[in-house]
Amino acid sequence: MDFWDGLWLNEGFATWMSWYSCNKFYPEWKVWQGYVTDNLQSALGLDSLRSSHPIEVPVKRADEINQIFDAISYSKGSCVIRMISKHLGEDVFMEGIRRYLKKHAFGNTTTGDLWAALSDASGKDVVSVADTWTKYVGFPVITVEEDAKNNSVNLKQNRFLRTADVKPEEDKTIWPVFLGMRTKNGVDEEITLNKREAKFQVPDNDFFKLNADHSGIYRTNYTPERLKKLGENAKAGLLSVEDRAGMLADAGALTAAGYQKTSGLLSLLKGFNTEPDFVVWDELTARIGAVRSAWVFEDEKIRTALKDFQRDLVSQKAHELGWQFSDKDGHIEQQFKSLLFGSAASAGDEKTKKAAFDMFEKFIAGDRNAIHPNLRGGVYSVVLQYGGEKEYNAIIKEYETAKNAEERNTALRSVGRAKDPELIKRSLAYALSKEVKDQDIYLPLAGLRAHQEGIIALWAWMKENWDTLKKKLPPSLSMMGSVVSMGTSSFTHDDQRKDIEAFFDKVGTKGFERNLAQSVDSIKAKTGWLERDAKDVEQWLRQEKYL
Repeated sequence: MDFWDGLWLNEGFATWMSWYSCNKFYPEWKVWQGYVTDNLQSALGLDSLRSSHPIEVPVKRADEINQIFDAISYSKGSCVIRMISKHLGEDVFMEGIRRYLKKHAFGNTTTGDLWAALSDASGKDVVSVADTWTKYVGFPVITVEEDAKNNSVNLKQNRFLRTADVKPEEDKTIWPVFLGMRTKNGVDEEITLNKREAKFQVPDNDFFKLNADHSGIYRTNYTPERLKKLGENAKAGLLSVEDRAGMLADAGALTAAGYQKTSGLLSLLKGFNTEPDFVVWDELTARIGAVRSAWVFEDEKIRTALKDFQRDLVSQKAHELGWQFSDKDGHIEQQFKSLLFGSAASAGDEKTKKAAFDMFEKFIAGDRNAIHPNLRGGVYSVVLQYGGEKEYNAIIKEYETAKNAEERNTALRSVGRAKDPELIKRSLAYALSKEVKDQDIYLPLAGLRAHQEGIIALWAWMKENWDTLKKKLPPSLSMMGSVVSMGTSSFTHDDQRKDIEAFFDKVGTKGFERNLAQSVDSIKAKTGWLERDAKDVEQWLRQEKYL
């Protein structure tokens, strides 16, 4: 890169290459499926905030550098590479990369150098397409209006913000959007929306889906009727794994921003209870988790009902998969078992809870093989969530005596799950003790964000210990921004946000301005979500007999 505004050339490309290489070496891992729920959602999540920034962002001060080592430079940067690669075709794209590397070997480059090489190799005008994605903040939501009589759809693009309050001056960018329309005839990769609004013919109104395999950087806003149909299409085997996971991700994000009702999202999730693939379950659990996080400060009966819904949603599949591991288990199957075991047990499923406590008792009695490494974090979290001081002390001991860093970090990352007020105090004090390295301060704080008691206590502790944190984590280190995000982003109400803003008005924000702005945006988004859909969710829970 020629200067810091080209950071993404290093990090975004390296991120894409890591996935590309992994797929070449281990095709059975199907990593591009996981990319949709990992890198793509990370990018879209951050880029849906008003406080986001372009991939190519001007850097004017040294303390701004650490703040752009984020999901925009890494994840969105890699998403642009993936999108362009699919648009050009892998062989042509890699030829362009070879020319780029050969021409600029041992030198510095700008984004324009990469686009020029790809244009040269493909004979296409890559610059005009790609520049919009790197030089402008945000991404679009494509709203679909159907005309069944004429077998057509009207598509309109607007900037997507999680806070659902896009201003006219923020909605001027027109992105070149590769629509990738999937029908029963296959995928049409050629159609592009390169203006605000346009009509397109649909071969068959019975089945179509935009953004096949979710290689495009956008959300798709379907009508409730079409979304219900797509759920049926998924069960009929018409959608790829990427399509199913991406559809749930879009539905969740659009619901949180007010484009769709939360009751519709919950019904959609419920319909996926027999889903066979790990990646889709990964997104499904993330979306019910997002709802529960937004409702974390609401009435206890509502929170309990949502927890019970999660339990019913995941338990059957968790029991079906089991939690015993063998040498025959592939990489994906191991992840699948771990995900659903932890999700079911944390939601109160008695069978998996009992299994977690049984494993833990054997483990602390000296059987180091009682907890499979893939389940260790989940088991720790569950016994802390439902246990007490005995379990807490055992996990602290594990942190202090474990022989390798991974085991130590797993233990330390779990301690915040304990809800007892005295144990919360111990976790917070432990973070600043000599037992925890300064660069690991965030680890014992992580679990506190899983419950309202921890969220409140963490913020109070942060304010009380601000001077100490500043000494341990100076602004020149990105760690301060991470700790600020942890201590602030989980709140959901206006009065909580105002308290945060008032505190930082006094102490300053140098070195973590972006992190704080992202937290504030996130709180505003959840506040709006609750105002719109609190009654809708309560009504759905009553209808489904959870209340």
